[in-house]
Amino acid sequence: MTTTADSTPAVGNLRCMGVWGGNGATNHYLSRPGLDVWIWSQSQEGAETGGGDLYLLSSCASGRITRTLVADVCAMNPLFEEIAAEMRDLVKRNVNSIQHARCVRQMNRRLEDASQRGGFASTLVSTYFAPTRSFAVCNAGHPPPFLFRAKSRSWSILKQAPSKTTFVETTPGVVGHDEYQQFKVKLAVGDMVLTYSNRLTECHSDCGGMIGLDGLLDRVRKLDPQQPNQLTTRLVNQLRKERSGNLATDDATVLLYRATATRVGWWDNLLTPLRLLRSVKDQTRIG
Repeated sequence: MTTTADSTPAVGNLRCMGVWGGNGATNHYLSRPGLDVWIWSQSQEGAETGGGDLYLLSSCASGRITRTLVADVCAMNPLFEEIAAEMRDLVKRNVNSIQHARCVRQMNRRLEDASQRGGFASTLVSTYFAPTRSFAVCNAGHPPPFLFRAKSRSWSILKQAPSKTTFVETTPGVVGHDEYQQFKVKLAVGDMVLTYSNRLTECHSDCGGMIGLDGLLDRVRKLDPQQPNQLTTRLVNQLRKERSGNLATDDATVLLYRATATRVGWWDNLLTPLRLLRSVKDQTRIG
């Protein structure tokens, strides 16, 4: 049985020095300094499920740094829950780091250990730094995000050529160097980034063929960018209507980010030193 989130996004609460997310069905909107986030996910129920999607969002002590981890984990329970818990702990420990390279290296080592026991995960880590509107991406085997430029009102694939890509340290048995991409892009107010699990590109068109990356991008381009609060659910519903069986039995996750002019409030700036003395608030649900 597949559990699907409701079509109307609920307002989530990601606090400073907090981690939010998990691996269950959800449809939420979260507002962070300089960034709006919509996340939709469905999950396949059942104790024998061989893995699934994991999504985690974190905020630093002041709110300037918003980090997201999306992973497609292939592992039988209880290994899935173990991998998910380890990724959550890594995100918590690196909540105040502007650079996510250390978190990615630590994550890669954990996944190498899990691969020896039959576990595997493709991951996409993104870090948004509000003062400069810098959106950094480390993609390890995940489908590339889509980028919307508000000025030109156009969508494109957010991916760099291998010759221009800075690779992080990798280990055998996880993801090869050619599947790693790490880069930054600066967003203007109104620009958006869409990330998604590979289940969406594996959907089929009404003619029967797999839509793939370009087909998914074509469908995103037909959606109204002026209604970001409805974009994720409209995309999912369109794929379901296009062909029976699309997204019927698998986990699937879609995240939409929109850059805003919202700044860190004076109260958050004042409380930052005190928050650094506290532990990270865990708002995740795993298992």
